[in-house]
Parts: sequence; structure tokens; C-alpha cells
Amino acid sequence: MDKLTRIIYSVYIGTFIWLLASCAKPISLTGGEKDVTPPQILKQEPANEATNFKGTTVKILFDEYVELNNPSENFYISPPLKETPEYTLKGKSLIINLNNPLDSNTTYTIFCNEGIKDLREGNVMPPTSFVFSTGDYVDSMILAGCVIDALTLLPKEKAAVMLYKQYDDSTLMTELPYYITFTNKEGQFLFTNIADGEYHLCALVDKNRNNIYDQKDEQIAFSSEPVKAQFPPKKVLVDSADNAVLDSLVLDNQDSTAMEIGKDSTETIDSAAIIDYSANTLMLFEEADTNLRFMKREYVENHNHKFTFKGKVTDFKLNQLNFLDTAVTYLVEYNPACDTLNIYFTQVSNNVIDFELVVNDVILDTLDFNPASKQKPASRGRRSSIGEEEPKDVLTYKEISKGELNIPTSIRFNEPVKTYDSTKWALFEFTKDDTLEYSVSCYLSDSSRRTLVIDYPFKEKTNYQFFCSDSAFWSYYELCNDTIWLNFTTKSTKDYGSLKIKYEFFEENHYILQLLNEKSELVQEDFSTYNSTISYDYLPQGKYCLRVIVDENNNQQWDAGNYLQRIQPERIFYFEKTLEVMPNWKIEETFSVVTIPVDY
Repeated sequence: MDKLTRIIYSVYIGTFIWLLASCAKPISLTGGEKDVTPPQILKQEPANEATNFKGTTVKILFDEYVELNNPSENFYISPPLKETPEYTLKGKSLIINLNNPLDSNTTYTIFCNEGIKDLREGNVMPPTSFVFSTGDYVDSMILAGCVIDALTLLPKEKAAVMLYKQYDDSTLMTELPYYITFTNKEGQFLFTNIADGEYHLCALVDKNRNNIYDQKDEQIAFSSEPVKAQFPPKKVLVDSADNAVLDSLVLDNQDSTAMEIGKDSTETIDSAAIIDYSANTLMLFEEADTNLRFMKREYVENHNHKFTFKGKVTDFKLNQLNFLDTAVTYLVEYNPACDTLNIYFTQVSNNVIDFELVVNDVILDTLDFNPASKQKPASRGRRSSIGEEEPKDVLTYKEISKGELNIPTSIRFNEPVKTYDSTKWALFEFTKDDTLEYSVSCYLSDSSRRTLVIDYPFKEKTNYQFFCSDSAFWSYYELCNDTIWLNFTTKSTKDYGSLKIKYEFFEENHYILQLLNEKSELVQEDFSTYNSTISYDYLPQGKYCLRVIVDENNNQQWDAGNYLQRIQPERIFYFEKTLEVMPNWKIEETFSVVTIPVDY
């Protein structure tokens, strides 16, 4: 091969390799569009709405491989079965083993609420129901309603709603319901394919999922009167020009698809859109637990113990049973709910002492502990001159409020104060030209003697300093304060907004009028028996709402219902608008409360 031929050959080979490399450039594979289609049902055995079913299993074939999505929560059967069914997958089929003998002449509905999703992409099958009957026909009546929280008036999602044929005071506590369904996000429920007749209607937030009201902290609701099953809604034909009803057709069982009826000037309304969910409104509440229980005692720090109860405490006593030569004394601090108490022991010996716990005039327990420390001494009853913890050397405090025109300026000490010297503090007012010194009155405002209030008519938009030298305050545990410097500037009246609300009532009764902030915390509470005008002044900028409670028993608090006594919760009304308060702004509104009694 001559030189020229070799050159031409080399160029040819190089070009070929370059072209091959260009063609082999890697390109990522997209795999096509992402699958977003949920699983589809191809076949069901027995067929939907089948009659005279005698089997024990239900088989559902899908168009793709699927997986179960928490079947214990997302599948349920109505009427409920005593034993839990088994849900298993075989190939592309779901097999439901009912595990229970079925009642004769009964229509059953299996609900799947997002309990199936495809294996590849996790697309969830929409809520679906499967209906079959053990008799000659499928029941076709319906019953609709809604469940709302009696205190907040917000809809309750996933509440169990139950129907009973036979009913007495304890049915919900002892018997399984005849039919069951669950509420959606809007708190709405719909029973379909139920038998004609009257039922007793209840709702339950069933914490242990046994379809029985057996825990005091489960929320419950019930209808005061029996409810009656209804025919399915009608499809309504309307004139599209003036919305006038022209004709209507009765729906076939569970058929909610709008039909094309009439000419171009008319249209039909989907039957699902005309179901009246307000017809059966259930008010959900948690019964007040009247059985007061002592839960636990915890050592916090330095003679401070926390006692926790289930229920409201109105009176607390620790009766000392031994070491009577040294009387034990203490201060009690209640939390707002009066179910947690901080006990500060002010005089004790460092010994394990036996106590009798008496709450609300009832002996709840006997306790033995050392009030002065966390650990028990090595020898029970052995006296010791010192505690087990390293003592603190100073009485500390934190600021609670300052500079507000409507809230007292105050600080809170970490321990109860036994004595103080009022000659060791002063209030300074700083003006443009001078510094003025005032003697000022202060007092301990709470039962635990920890909160100090500076009692003075502060001017607006003024600079102040509260000064207190060291050793002015002494705790029961012989701690004293360091120097206190509390500097603040008071706000202007223009920093606040105000509300003036005219309350109108249409029946004389006892009412609780409440102003709530954006966190639903109580800002102001008033009481009235008829029309009233209330002013809310010195309100910080923010959003507020108004709430009226019909206080039927005039005990100046909202009362939940009572299932066994068939008492509904006291009625609550919220103002329709959120009130946004701005600085230096006054809002006037009228709140008309229509309190015509309603049978839930």
C-alpha cells in the first residue's frame, strides 16, 4: 500500500469513527408521560347490586396491579360486622373475606375510601362503594346530614355516623349500629341503600374504632328525635333563562349522573348537588368528665411540686399524717383549666411525709414524699439539715407586661415571696426637661405570691424606670433579689383600636358574650339577659371574632351535652365576620342572634 493510499485510508477510518461516536451520544430515556390514571375496576363478584348473595367472599378485579392503603381505616362495611374482614391481594384482584355470617334479607355496602392505589405511581382510586343484598331486592333509601363541632361550629371530618333501629339510653354504649358511614371534609355524611323506616342517629369520634361509645374522651353527637329515611333526590329540569323549574324525574337507585332532558333552553341539575345535608345536623361534643381523678405528682424544683388531675379542682388540701411536730404549709397556684396545680411548700422538714390528698372535699389518695427535695432520704424518717440539691443563690424574675395602658405592669418571681421592703423601690418618670421620682405602691396579686404588680396610673407615651435595690424581696427559701431595673415606654391611646358591638336577642335568656383573638383566646367576657351594647377598648392590632353562648342553666360557662341524660350542648353563635382592628380605629357592628330552639 503506497503512502497516498494509506493517508486516504486513515482519513476514511477516522471519519467513520467520528460519525459513529456522534450517533452514539447518550440521551436520557423519558419513558413517556407519567401515569396519573387511578386503578379501574374490570369485574366484581358478586356484581354490584347483586341480590340473593349467599357467599362469604367478595372479589374485585382491577386493570392493573394494586396495593392496599391502610385497609383498617379506609375500608368499612355497613351494616357493620362483628369480626373484622380480611383484605388480601392475589394478582390484580382484591379478595375480601367477610369472616362473618350475613343477615338474611339485608343490603350490605362495602365502602372503599381511598383504600386502593396502583403499584407503580401510587395513584389512589377515588372513594367507591360495592353493594349487594342477601335478599330479593336492594334497598334504595338514603339519609343525609352533617356533623359539626358544638364549640367551634367547624365541620368534623372522619366522624363515624351511625343508625340504630332499636334504641334506649345505653344502646350506643353496648350495641353495634345497624348502618354506619363517615363524614367527609365538609362534615357531610350520606347513607345510601338503606331500608325504609325510622332510625336513631348518632355520631362518634371513635378512638378505638370499635363502633361503641366506651371512652369518656370520645366526642359524641346524637339526634333528639328519630329520623326517617328518604327517597333519593330528584333530578330537576330548569329553564336556563329564568331558572324556573319545569319538570323533575325520580332518580334510579344511586344514579346521580345528570341526564339530558329537554331542549337547548333547559338544563338539569345533578342530583348530588340538591341533597340537603343540613336536614340532620349533629352537634359533636366531649362530655364533661365529672369523675375527678388524681393523675400524678412531679417534683419541679426547690420545694415546688406539680399535681395533675383529670377534672376541675376547686379545693385542694394535703392533710399531714406524720411528723406532726413540724406543720407543713404550702401555697397553691392553679392553671387556667384548674386541672394542674403548682404547690410551693413554705414550711417543711426534709423527710418523707405521709399525706392524705383531699380534693373537692373527697379523699382521692394517700401519698408519701419529701416536699423539700426530689429524692427520698436513704433512711425513712431520718432528719437531715440540708436538702439534696445545690441551692440557688438569688431570687430571679421575668417581665410579664410593661408599657400597656390596659394591663398592669408586672413581673413574676421564680419562687413565692415571703417578705418585701417597700422602701427599697421607686418609680422614675423621664420628661424632656427633668427626671421625676415617685413612691409607688406594689402588691403580690396571685395565690402563690409570685406576681408583683406595680400599681400606678401611667401616662401615655412616657418613659419610665422601676428601680428596686437588692434584698428588697425574700422568698420562703431565703433567697433575695439582685437589683431590678425595669425600663419601658408606655403606649399611646392611638396604638389601640376599639369595638362597639350592639347585641340583639329575640328571646330573653342568659347569654355569655365573648370576644376572642386570632388564636381563639378569650380577650373579654360579659354576661347579659337581653339586648346589650358592649365596648371593647384598648385592643391591640389584630383579628377578632365574637361568640355568644346561650347559657341555659345560668352557670356562666359553656356546658357540653350529656348522652345518658339526653341533654344537647348549649348553643353557640359566631358573628359572621372577622373583625380586623387597626390602631386608632373604632368599629361598630350589630350582632343579631336568632336563638329559636332547634331540635338536633
